[in-house]
Amino acid sequence: MIKYLYTLLVGALVLNSSAFADSAASNDDLEKELAYLAAERQVVVTASKMEEHVDKTVATTTVITQDDITHIGARNLLDVLRLVPGIGITQTQIGIREIEVRGVKTLLSEKVQIMLNGHPLDHNLQNAGSAWVYDDLPVDTIKRVEVVRGPGSALYGANAFLAVINIITQNAKDLNGLHTSAGWGSFDTQQYRASWGKQFKNSAEAALHFNFTDTNGIGSPISADSLSVQGLKSSAPGKSQLTEGRYDLEWQLGYQDFKLDGRYINKKAGTFFGAASILSDARTQQDYNDYFLRLSRAWKIQDNFTVDTQIFHDFYSADNIWQLAPAQFIRTGFQDTRTGGEIQANYHISDTQTVISGFSYAKEQQGNLIDELGGDPEHLMPTLSSSEKRTRRRWGGYIEDVWDPLKNLRMTLGARYDRYSDFGGTFNPRMGFNWEFIKNYSLKFSYGTAYRAPAFGELSLVNNPVVSGNPMLEPEEVKTFETGIIAHPVAGLTTQATYYHSAINQIISPVSGQTTILQYANNGSLISEGVELETRYDFDGNLQGSYISANHVLQHSTQLNQQLADVPRHRTNLTANWAFDNTWSSFAHILIKGNTLRNPSDTRNNVPGYALFDVGLLGKNMFGQKVDISFNVYNLLDKRYYDPAPTSLNFIGDYQMAGRAFFGHVSLKF
Repeated sequence: MIKYLYTLLVGALVLNSSAFADSAASNDDLEKELAYLAAERQVVVTASKMEEHVDKTVATTTVITQDDITHIGARNLLDVLRLVPGIGITQTQIGIREIEVRGVKTLLSEKVQIMLNGHPLDHNLQNAGSAWVYDDLPVDTIKRVEVVRGPGSALYGANAFLAVINIITQNAKDLNGLHTSAGWGSFDTQQYRASWGKQFKNSAEAALHFNFTDTNGIGSPISADSLSVQGLKSSAPGKSQLTEGRYDLEWQLGYQDFKLDGRYINKKAGTFFGAASILSDARTQQDYNDYFLRLSRAWKIQDNFTVDTQIFHDFYSADNIWQLAPAQFIRTGFQDTRTGGEIQANYHISDTQTVISGFSYAKEQQGNLIDELGGDPEHLMPTLSSSEKRTRRRWGGYIEDVWDPLKNLRMTLGARYDRYSDFGGTFNPRMGFNWEFIKNYSLKFSYGTAYRAPAFGELSLVNNPVVSGNPMLEPEEVKTFETGIIAHPVAGLTTQATYYHSAINQIISPVSGQTTILQYANNGSLISEGVELETRYDFDGNLQGSYISANHVLQHSTQLNQQLADVPRHRTNLTANWAFDNTWSSFAHILIKGNTLRNPSDTRNNVPGYALFDVGLLGKNMFGQKVDISFNVYNLLDKRYYDPAPTSLNFIGDYQMAGRAFFGHVSLKF
C-alpha cells in the first residue's frame, strides 16, 4: 500500500511539472481563493445564532475551515478537534472516544453538544452524547467546523454544557458539480466519498453526499497477564478488535425558501478492550443506526424582520452484543425517537442591534428495549421484566439581544427556560461584552450557565437486573465566567489569551459502594479553571498560503480538593504549513500532552505524557484545478504512548495507542 501511494505521488509530481509554467497566470485565482479562505475563518454563526466576526463575539470560538482540514491531513472529526485549544481526545474501553473539554471528560462525552448544520445530534436518549456515532465522522464533505467553548444552554438547551461543536457541510453552491474522493492507509483503512450539488434556474437546489469508511482498528496489544486474569489460557499477547465500518448519506434539498435536509448513518464496530470486551471475541459487535429529517423555511416578513421555522424527526437505535466472560454474553438494544419543531424570530432593530427569540417543542420516546443474557449469542434469554415505552416532553423559550452601543463595543444578553415532563424546569442566562479598547486589541468577558439533562438510562424505572432507575434526578449545572484578550499587533498575526472558571454542581454519577445494582444520583461538584493561549501568523508576499500556529492550555480541574484523574495539566499544539508554490504545500504538527494522575485509590504510576509528530504533503488544484492529492504520516517517530484505563481495569494496563501510521488521499472534481 505504501509503495502504491508513493508511486502515485511521484507520478503526480511528474505529470504536474508542465503546469508550473502557467503558474503566473493563476496568481489572481490564488489571491481570490486566499481572500475567501481568510474571510471564512473570520465569520462564525454558532456563537450567537447570527453571522458575526469571530473577533466580535463574546464567546470563546475557534473556526476550522475546509482548507485547514485539508492541510492538517484530518481523516475524521476527532482529528480536527485535536487541534482546538482546550479539547483532548482519548480512547475508552467500549470503543468510542472521549471528548475532553477544559479538563473535564466523561465516558460518553454527554456534556458536549455536537450539531450538524445547526441541528443537535444527541439522539441517544439512553446514555446521551453524540460520540457513539459521530466520533469518526469523515471530513471530506465538511465546509467548516465552529467550536464554541463554554456554556451554550442559553441558546441551545440541553447538553450544550461545556462546548458546542457545529459541523457545517458543503451545499449545492459549494459543490457545483460532482466531487469524488478516496483514501487508503494503515490498519486496512479505506474511505470513499461521492458528492453532487447543483443550483437550478427556478430557485431550486440539491446537494447529496455519500461516505463509506472501513478500518480494522489500531490492534492495540493485550498482555498475556491480562488474558490470564480473565480466565483465558494463553501465553501469547492478544489484540483488541476495534474494527469499524460506516456508511452515511446526507441530503440538502431546497426550493425557494423551503429546505429539506438530513443525514442517515449506519455504523458497525467491534470492541477495544475493557470490562465488557477483554476477550476480543469476533461475535462481539456494536450496531447503530442514526438519522434525522428536517423541513425548514425562512420567512421574510419585512426587510428587518425574518422568521425561521422548522419541524424535525430524529431516530437512533442500538443493538449490541458484548462478551463478559468466556461463556457469557449480553445483548442490549433500544430505539429512540425525537419529534418536534422550532420557531425563531430575528428582528434587526437597527444596524447596531439585533434581537433573536424562539420557542421549541419536542416529544422524546424510547422503545424496543432489549436486555438478554446467556452463554451463546445465538441463544440468549430476556432479563427484562418490563419493556414499556418511556416518554418525555419538553419545551423551551429563549431570547437574546446583541447590541453595539458603540462602534468598538458589543454587548450580548440572553436567557432560556426549558421545561421537561419528567424532572421539571431549568433557567439559564448568558451575558457578556467585547470591547476594542485600542485599535486591534479587544477585551472580552462573559458569564453563563448551562445544564445537562438526565438520560433515560439514569432515570429509568424499568426493572433491569443491573440498573435501577432514579426518577428523582435533577439536571447537572455549570456556571462559567471567562475573560480574555484578542490582539492583532501586526498584519497577519492573531493572538488570544483566555481565562475561564467553571463550577459544576449536581453531577450525575453512580452511587458509591454499589456492587450488583447500578444507580445514579446527583452527588458531588467540581471546579475547572485554566488559561488558553493561541496564536497564528499568516505569511504574505511570495509565501502567501503559508502559516504557523500554536496553542497551549494550562488547566486545573479539582473535585474534593483533588486534581481530577486521567486529564493532563497542560497540552500544546504546534502547526506549520509551508506553501512551495500555488500547488504544493507541506505541513507539520506536534502535539505535546502532559502526564495524567490516577484516582487516589489507584496504586499505578501516573500515565506518562508524550509528544507526537505528524507530517504531510498536499497538492491542490492540479490538472486544470480538478485533482487534489495528499499523503500524511502520523506519529512519524513511532512513539509508544498510552491513554489511561480506569481504576476498575488496572489489571489490563493502559490502552496502547497507534504507532506510526500512513494515509493517502485523492479527490476529483467534475
